[in-house]
Amino acid sequence: MQQLSAFFVTNWPLLLALIIILFMLVRSYVGPGASKPVSPMELLQLINHQNALVLDVRTDKEHRDGHIINSMHIPVSRLTDQLSQLAAYKHSSVVVVCRNGARSAQAAGTLRKAGFEQVHNLAGGITAWQNANMPLTTEKGKPPKPAVDADEPTDKTEEKKTVKKEAKAKKKARERKEREETKAIGQDAPADEQTPPEETEQTEETTHSPEITIYTAAHCPFCVRAIQLLKDKGVAYIEIDVGGEPELREEMTQKAGADSVPQIFVDGKHIGDCEGIHALDAQGKLDELLGNGQS
Repeated sequence: MQQLSAFFVTNWPLLLALIIILFMLVRSYVGPGASKPVSPMELLQLINHQNALVLDVRTDKEHRDGHIINSMHIPVSRLTDQLSQLAAYKHSSVVVVCRNGARSAQAAGTLRKAGFEQVHNLAGGITAWQNANMPLTTEKGKPPKPAVDADEPTDKTEEKKTVKKEAKAKKKARERKEREETKAIGQDAPADEQTPPEETEQTEETTHSPEITIYTAAHCPFCVRAIQLLKDKGVAYIEIDVGGEPELREEMTQKAGADSVPQIFVDGKHIGDCEGIHALDAQGKLDELLGNGQS
């Protein structure tokens, strides 16, 4: 007992520092502005279904050695000075990661204090991610688009869309009226307006939007990467989860000639797996297949 007391007296600065560190860690998890810890599997679901931003706060070297696909990198030491880079993500899900979860907990607290609404911390960090057999990459990648603009509430965004639609409808009505008036007074319509309104409307209605289907499974990082590419292209898609559904997996296997996920189809035609559609994108062929090449 005397030896223990002597140890405390001799090493009290170290013990005080340890107590402060522990207090800060506990506060980051349960105190005001605390972030929610998530497991690697939960992080995967947030990326897949909520388009979450992964914020890597490790050092430059750690990040270069390997990081989660499409993550954004800002070291924790520079986070406060570079918060403006994250402003657009204030209303999005943000998951902070580091090597073991300590630095990310501190960074998550900083984000919460700055007004970020949905902040998560990867429990166990990159170490836990790798232990769950999740992949890392050395490619730069492309972070997901934010849910909404940080300075523009959702209702205003929708209001702008409505105004644009109304303006477009009024313009079409005005052009139709001008064509009718031109016909009424027996004048020839300008060359660029010679197509009857009915034919123009029919052409617009018959513009083809391809049906995109992607077969996936939960906890599949390659599915996440493929879905992210489709989201970046701004196309609608149908996701079919074959996990635990042998009939659906068999259907996919027969159609694709492969039993691995993901498998992507456009109008029923198989265009490839994750590597396949990224290769098509690199060749400049994916946009045309997805209908983005249409005017």
